[in-house]
Amino acid sequence: MAKLRFQPTFISLPNGAQGVLAQAPHLTRAHVSIAIAAGYLDESRTLPGLAHLLEHVLTTAPLEASSNISLLTWFAQHQGSLNAHTDDYVTDVHFSIPANKLEVAALTVASQLAKPAFSPSVIGAEVAAIDAEWQARQHSPAMQRLLAIATLSAPQHIGAGCRHGNAQTLGSDMALLFEALTAFHHDCYHSGRISIALISPWGKETMARLIKRMATLFSPPAPSAPSLAITPRWNRLPHAKVARTGNAVELLWPLPSAVARHQLTALGDTADRLNQGFLVGQLPDSITDYHAALSPSGATDAFSLMLSGTATQEQVKALAADLSERLAAFFATLSGTTPNDHGNYWQPPADTVQLAPAWFAHARHQALARRFTAQPPKHQPGASPFAVNNARWLLGNASPSPSSPAFDAFDRQPAPCPAVQRWCGQYGVSDDFAALATTAWAACFVPGAVIVPSPLAAQRLARQAIVFKQEDSPHGSWVIAMGSQANHAMVTLLEDAVLAASKAQQGLLAQQLIQRLTPLPAEPVVWVSHNTGAAAVCHALANLARRVAIRAEQPPPASPATSTAIMRTLSLPGTPSQRLLLALAEQHHSAAFFQQARYDHHLGYVAAVRRGDGAPCSLGYVVQVSHAGQVSKNAGSAGRKLREEKRIAEKLRSITDALWQESDSVLQAQLPTLTAPETPLAALILQWQSLLAGTHQPLHRLGQQRIDSQALTNLLSQISTLGHWQTHWLDSAGHYFVND
Repeated sequence: MAKLRFQPTFISLPNGAQGVLAQAPHLTRAHVSIAIAAGYLDESRTLPGLAHLLEHVLTTAPLEASSNISLLTWFAQHQGSLNAHTDDYVTDVHFSIPANKLEVAALTVASQLAKPAFSPSVIGAEVAAIDAEWQARQHSPAMQRLLAIATLSAPQHIGAGCRHGNAQTLGSDMALLFEALTAFHHDCYHSGRISIALISPWGKETMARLIKRMATLFSPPAPSAPSLAITPRWNRLPHAKVARTGNAVELLWPLPSAVARHQLTALGDTADRLNQGFLVGQLPDSITDYHAALSPSGATDAFSLMLSGTATQEQVKALAADLSERLAAFFATLSGTTPNDHGNYWQPPADTVQLAPAWFAHARHQALARRFTAQPPKHQPGASPFAVNNARWLLGNASPSPSSPAFDAFDRQPAPCPAVQRWCGQYGVSDDFAALATTAWAACFVPGAVIVPSPLAAQRLARQAIVFKQEDSPHGSWVIAMGSQANHAMVTLLEDAVLAASKAQQGLLAQQLIQRLTPLPAEPVVWVSHNTGAAAVCHALANLARRVAIRAEQPPPASPATSTAIMRTLSLPGTPSQRLLLALAEQHHSAAFFQQARYDHHLGYVAAVRRGDGAPCSLGYVVQVSHAGQVSKNAGSAGRKLREEKRIAEKLRSITDALWQESDSVLQAQLPTLTAPETPLAALILQWQSLLAGTHQPLHRLGQQRIDSQALTNLLSQISTLGHWQTHWLDSAGHYFVND
């Protein structure tokens, strides 16, 4: 099947701003990124987190045209989505919006970033939000990784400290923060550091004119503006430990402070080639998976290779030396080509599901490239980062020795061969992407367990031109293979795979609760595009499902409950009209719930409305609150925690009840924009998820159903008759319960 490929057009404007655009006629939404070549390694040493704080303030401060609406609220009201990310050398604000609202959205965001209005009240609220985020994430694997990367920095470099920020590092002096934010914005948010990336169904000339209009809103750089040059930060310490469980090693090859653009493109091509199976057969048997990346988060001045498996420090050292030699030779063949051989098209990775995240990552690379090319290379044009002894690595401190088994078997007999539910056929996916009419695929689901493929399964399949995707949760695991001979490939994969007990959930507690919104089957399921070979797939899945399960990694001992997520859910049987109603409510309630829960009532860092589509369908309103300090064991502290959680639950009830008491005309304003899938893999996954959730039709293919006033009134009346409200609690000690 042909891969998605887009022809980019690059723009360099007289004021120093840069742009890149690509036309994608099949899109119904536009994806835009405004990336600023400034991050937390550009901020003051005395205010760790200042760049992160500025990102927050820009997206939540009132717009010039309205004193009550922020960028986040504006997008929620216009069927769009907006987010932002601060990294070490790049900050980006990115958004998706229906194509017919692109112009006003783009100019609104650019105007806010170019000429924001700060206020002490907004700054204070965002310091509290960043502190809540810090409390929620400080023990997460991602944050531990950032701390470990900091230890690999030279002690005198600003990167030697984690720059996320919290209430302690930012302080409570709003006047000082106001002055520091204003200065940082003046120094860094100017046209000389701006890169705008736009992909949409619009014509290229029209998009180019819009990018130019956006760019002119930014002031030119001041004569005294700081340099774009990157200061080398890596010390000679070759490794650091990451305080986490799991068996993973991340190898990092620092990049030179000046790299030619075609060399960066070659490094990106190197990562893509590696992920398509180039290293299969060249890694030790203890490595079960790997992923290569140019400029990973937190180490954007490096090339990364993440390895899953077991290895000692000495083995990693030998592996780093061997891989450095192999990658240097491979990179030389790519970087030796002329610059014109690179950059003629943009092709998202083969396993891309959502086009927007891949485009935003591409935009960050474009912004980073201008920093690497800000000064001429001091080394030879073909200099390679993969020099001997240049590698650094992060080693998980809980990795067992190579002789230890990765899992321990359960002591029980194999179960009887289970029945397998089977679906066969396209179910209309070729209506989303015509290319799927001639493509084969196979998908399998196992409830209550994790499918563990054989080592390097995804890379081996990639070498056969088969795209592989997997999703795991505590409630089940599914895999999908797309490409020629997909059924045969799936049989081989299932025969070589094993089952593991579901792992403890990862990520924010609120995200873990949200995963409970979508129903899943209680038996194994297969979906194949063609009958030929389907029986063999069902037989292989049944054999896998009856095998002795193996024990997943044991979670660390439960810690005191320092965070709690609370979610109130509404469930309905899941008729097409009810599914549309909840999609409509999710759209209209998001901004109001975010404002009331997070800012008006200070209920926590997370405040979101999320939908679980299927039969039944659900809508969840979730917050997450961090309890100050460690919760002690005395009854007084436990009692205060319980009273606080009950207060939050009651507040959730009052907010959600009020949202559903709004007049019919508010919900009747317009139907939600039912966004079509943007990649063939997304079309397959959406249909697959619909089948698993008990429906045969994804939400975006329910047709142009209109909910007239009387029908909406009837639907709203079902909230009190057919609707089922529940409140869910989950804390960081692993305690979960639910009540009506």
